[in-house]
Amino acid sequence: MRTTSVILAAAALCAALPARALDLRDLPIAKAPEACPQEGPGFTRLTPGGPCLRISGRVRAEAGTPVPARPGLTLDGAGRGVVGASGRVAIDTRTETEFGPARAFIRLGTGR
Repeated sequence: MRTTSVILAAAALCAALPARALDLRDLPIAKAPEACPQEGPGFTRLTPGGPCLRISGRVRAEAGTPVPARPGLTLDGAGRGVVGASGRVAIDTRTETEFGPARAFIRLGTGR
């Protein structure tokens, strides 16, 4: 069967199906996350009664020109620049349990 006839058969099948309009009033409304001030700044609760969560991080980028180790010395190669980058993301989760507070913390980083 050729590709063109497969596409035409699929288009005919879709045309035969009844069309349905999307009513925006039927869609669920997402609630804004609530703050967790008892845990500290930046913590929010995504689900009611769920754990408090804070996501933070940083990115660093640098660029420059190489500098000789001692004044008067020349560089060993063509004029190439110095480029570097690093980044880090941290996720901190806190919740209350029947045994007391529980905390999970993870930090991922790259660069120096």
